[in-house]
Amino acid sequence: MEIRNSLRLGAVLAGLVGINIYVFFYKDGTALRDIFKPSSTSKAMGGRDSGLPPTLNKPPSGAASSGGAAAGPPAAAPPAGTPASGGSRAVEGKIGPSDTLGEILAREGFADEADDVIRALGKLSDPKLIRPGDDYTVTFDDEGAPESFEYRPNPVLLYRVERPEAGGPWQATRDEKPLDVKVTEAAGVIESSLYESVQKSGEASALVSLLVDIFAWDVNFYIDTHPGDQWKVMVEKQSLGGQFYKYGNVLAAEYSGKAGTFRAFYWKPPHTPTAAGRYYDERGQAVAKTFLKTPLRFVRISSKFDRKRFHPILHREKAHLGVDYAAPTGTPIWSSANGRVVEVAAKRGSGNTVVIAHAGGLTTRYYHLSRFARGLKAGQTIRQKDVIGYVGATGLATGPHLHFSVTRNGVFVDPGKLQVSREAPAPDRAAFLEAVKPRAAALRDLRPGAVARRP
Repeated sequence: MEIRNSLRLGAVLAGLVGINIYVFFYKDGTALRDIFKPSSTSKAMGGRDSGLPPTLNKPPSGAASSGGAAAGPPAAAPPAGTPASGGSRAVEGKIGPSDTLGEILAREGFADEADDVIRALGKLSDPKLIRPGDDYTVTFDDEGAPESFEYRPNPVLLYRVERPEAGGPWQATRDEKPLDVKVTEAAGVIESSLYESVQKSGEASALVSLLVDIFAWDVNFYIDTHPGDQWKVMVEKQSLGGQFYKYGNVLAAEYSGKAGTFRAFYWKPPHTPTAAGRYYDERGQAVAKTFLKTPLRFVRISSKFDRKRFHPILHREKAHLGVDYAAPTGTPIWSSANGRVVEVAAKRGSGNTVVIAHAGGLTTRYYHLSRFARGLKAGQTIRQKDVIGYVGATGLATGPHLHFSVTRNGVFVDPGKLQVSREAPAPDRAAFLEAVKPRAAALRDLRPGAVARRP
C-alpha cells in the first residue's frame, strides 16, 4: 500500500516538473528567452508613458542589433490630432489636484530649465494660480528635447512659453480669443428659490452667483427670499464661436420683496480706464458696505449669538459668541472686510481656524473650516470677499457649518447688530446719473418673462 502511494506521489511530482519545464523553456511568451527579450512596446512609449524624460528614453547614438541593423522598432506615429513637424511630437495633459508647475515641467522633461520656463511665464501670469483640471501641452523637437510649453486656464486664454533659438532665453506670449458680447435683459418671480427662478427665465445658473454677490450686503438669499419676490437684470453675455461662454458685467440689477427693494448699477468712470468698476444705487451711493455680515452664499442660521446657549456637544450652558451658518461642506467662505490675516491654524475645539484683523478695532473669526484657501498664511493682506477657506465640520462640530464671530477692541459683539457704513459714493456723480438713467428706465419697464438683447 505504501509503495503504491509513493508511486502515485512520484507521478504527480513528475507531471508538475514537466509542466514547469514546458512553461519556462518552450512556451512562447512565457519562456525565459521571451521574458528577458527587450520589449518593443516600452521602447515606443516615450518619456511621458515610461515615467522618464523623453531624452532619457532615446536609444544611444549609433546603437545597433547583433545583425548590424539599427536597434529598436520604427518610431511611433504622433497621437491623432496632435501637430507634428518632422520628428517632433506633442504631449497633452491636465493639471492634477496636487500638481505644481515645477513638478509638471520636471515630469515632462524640462529638467534644469524648469525654473527658466516658470520665470518667463511669471511675467504674464502667476504660476501659483494654476488649477486642477487646466489643460497644458508640451511639444518636443525631433531630438526629443522639449521646445515649448502651453498652458490654457480656459478656452479663451492661452499662454505659450518657447525658446525662439537654440541656447536663447525662454519667452512667454499671451493669446486671447475674441468674444462676442451682447447685453441681455431678464426678469423673474420667486416661487421657491432664486436659483429655480433664474433657470425658468432661460438664463444660466451662473447668473445666480452674480446677483448674490451684488446684493450680499443687503439680502441673505436663503432667509430673505419669499414667494412673489421679483428680480430684474441687465447683463453682458459673452459668446465664443456662437456658443454662450460666460457672463460679463451686470450693468443693472434689482431685487424687490419683503426685505425691501434694492437696485445696483455698474459704473466705471471713463477717465479711469485702469480702475475697477463698482456698484452704486440710483442716487450714486455705494452698494458695498465696509463689513459683510454674511460671509458666504446660500446659508441658513443654525445658531444665533447667545450668551446662555446650551452647547450640543458639551451638554452644558456655554456662551455662543457668534453666529453659526449651516452650509454644505466645501462652500466658499469670504473675508468680511479688508484686513490682515492674524492666524491660520488647526485647533482642538474650533477646528481649522482663520482670524483676521480689520480697521476700527474689529477682528473676525472663522471656525470649523474643512480646509484653508490655497496659499493663505498669517501676515498677508486680504480684501473683502476674498475666499479664505471652505465650510467643514472640523473640531467640536455636529455637522458642516461656519461659526462666525466678531470682536471689537477684544469684546465679542453680535455680528447681526453691528453698525456698518457704506463705501465711498460714485465719483463724478453727475456723469454717473447721466450714464445710468437709461438703465434705470429699462429696469422699470422690464417684466418677468420678457427677454431682450441689445447690441
